[in-house]
Formats: sequence, structure tokens, C-alpha cells
Amino acid sequence: MRALLVVAAVVGLGCGRTEVVREATVDAPPVDAGAPDAGRPRDAGVDAGAPDAGPLDAGFVPKPCIAGTFTLSPAEPVVMLVLDRSGSMDLVFSNGVTRWDALVGSLRATLPAVNQTMQVGGLAFPTNTVDECLVPDTSGVWPSRGNVPLLLSTLESIRPSGATPTADALRVASQVLRGRRAGNAARAMVLATDGAPTCGSAPFDSTLVRLRQAASEGIPTYVIGIADQPSLRAALQQMAVAGQRPRPGPQGFYSAQSVAELQLAFGTIRDQVGACSFLTNSVPDARGTIVVTLDGVNVPQDDTGLRGWRWTDRENGELALVGSVCERAVARPASVIVTVACGGP
Repeated sequence: MRALLVVAAVVGLGCGRTEVVREATVDAPPVDAGAPDAGRPRDAGVDAGAPDAGPLDAGFVPKPCIAGTFTLSPAEPVVMLVLDRSGSMDLVFSNGVTRWDALVGSLRATLPAVNQTMQVGGLAFPTNTVDECLVPDTSGVWPSRGNVPLLLSTLESIRPSGATPTADALRVASQVLRGRRAGNAARAMVLATDGAPTCGSAPFDSTLVRLRQAASEGIPTYVIGIADQPSLRAALQQMAVAGQRPRPGPQGFYSAQSVAELQLAFGTIRDQVGACSFLTNSVPDARGTIVVTLDGVNVPQDDTGLRGWRWTDRENGELALVGSVCERAVARPASVIVTVACGGP
């Protein structure tokens, strides 16, 4: 998908080994999410000259303002996994399993359950064997329903190697998702990484800029730290906050110090992406108002994305519940109600 529920996992899809590199040229813009070939692997290590994911609002119609009370409908998640496959991912956990194999195994355990209900794609970086810091626009597997077997087989065919071009991988993944803006979709990236960004003159700052820009366009990012070291945790925290999907509590990123914790992190994010993004058919106009309630109790609006609810794509009527509110909504999704008043231009 050219869109990364960039549930953000830093793992580069497919360009470290020549057998996953394809020399095909893409002559058409990305197809719609439901098209049969929407999830086909793109050239992992070759820039085939394909166009980008298309205009941000291609075919998009903003939701109108209709006064009244509405039950929210769950949004269909469109997620891009951004996965780190740099050389350090070949290091092992205490049980002797490499970080990369643990990551792929965690996805194998958690993704099949959403194969037909979530559009999933992925990008493992670095992807380019010629320039490790360049991530071509055609990299990775694009999101689609029924895409999990293709994604897993692609990840299983590559091994850790190279640098950590996190910012450029996020650029490509978010570009994919921009082309997937639709009235029933909630887009996100999942970034999973075990190290700091290494490419460019200011790699960490560039990564934060990419995360904030994507979030401002309705594409938040979940951040997983794999075997994170104390020296990296402050950076992971900033990345999680910039992605606007921090986990509840003082630590915003998902820490995975073991194979079991990595699988738990992916499972938790999978469930939140599927359960905590909602759509309303009515969006207040410039002078209108909206009130969100859960079990009859007002839920505060909080644009920091730390608690309550926030718009993730207002024009599209897409909002997200975060923190403890999300957890309660998972158990009782039909109890989330909005009341909209229209005030005119």
C-alpha cells in the first residue's frame, strides 16, 4: 500500500538481496485498494521510474455537515509496516533468535487474523544495494486485503544488511498511503526499528519531520523499539510523540526486549488500529460543533493525541480514540456517539 499504518516498524522490504529485485517498469499510478493487483510487490531495489501514489485527494469528496446524533462506524484500516532490516537486525535475542527473524515471526503470528479485514503493506529498509541511503518510490509491498501471505513471503526472503535510512523509508510509505485516502479508510504506519537513523546530514531531525508531516495529513505512526538500548529511548519517545500514536503512559513507544514482547507489541497495535479509528458521516462546518460521548459520558477532544479523541482526517470524518478511551471503546464500539451542530459559514 502506498499508505504505512506506518503502524511504523522499521524493517526494509526486499532490497538487500538480488533475488527480490525486479526490473519491471510500472506504467500506471497505484490501483485502488480493492483491485486484484493492489498488493503486488514493487521493485525492491530498483527505481523503475513509476509515478508516485497520486494526488492526495484523488477522487475524494469531503463529508458534509448534517445536524444530528450519529453512531460512529469503524474505519477500514490501511496500514503500512515500515521495518528496519539494517545490519544490526542480525543480532540475537537471549534465546538465540535474530531480531529480524523475531520480527518476521511476530508478523506471522499476528497478521493472518486480519488478512481479510485490514489492508496491509510493508517496506523493509534499506532497499537499495547501490545506495543504502536511497529508498526508491517503488519499494515494498503495497497495502491490500488478502495481502498477508505475499507480505510474509517477501520478508522471509531477505536478510539484514546495510544502513538505516528511516526518514526516506517513511517518506515512501506515507506517499503510498496518501494515495489511499477514502471515505471508509483509516490510514496508519507502524515503524519497527532497533537503531537510530543514520542517513543524511541530520537523520534524526529528518525522521521527526517525516513523522509530523504524515500525522498532519491523517497518517499517524506507531513506533516499536526492538531490543532498544537506553541511549536510544529518548529518540524513540520523540518519534512516538511525533507520530501521534503514543501508547498510554509515560513511555510512548512500544519496547520489545524479547521475542514475546515483540509479538505482544504487534498484536496490541494491530488491535488498536482496527478498533480505535472511527468515521462519522457528518463533520461540523466552520462555526459548528461536535460532541463525542462514550457510554453517555463526554470524551474530551485532545489534539495532542495522548487522551480522549482527536481528528485524524477531519474532511474525511475520521477520528481516533486514544489512551484509556480507546481501550473502553474496543469492548463497546457501539457506545461511541457523536452529536453535530451546524453553524453555517
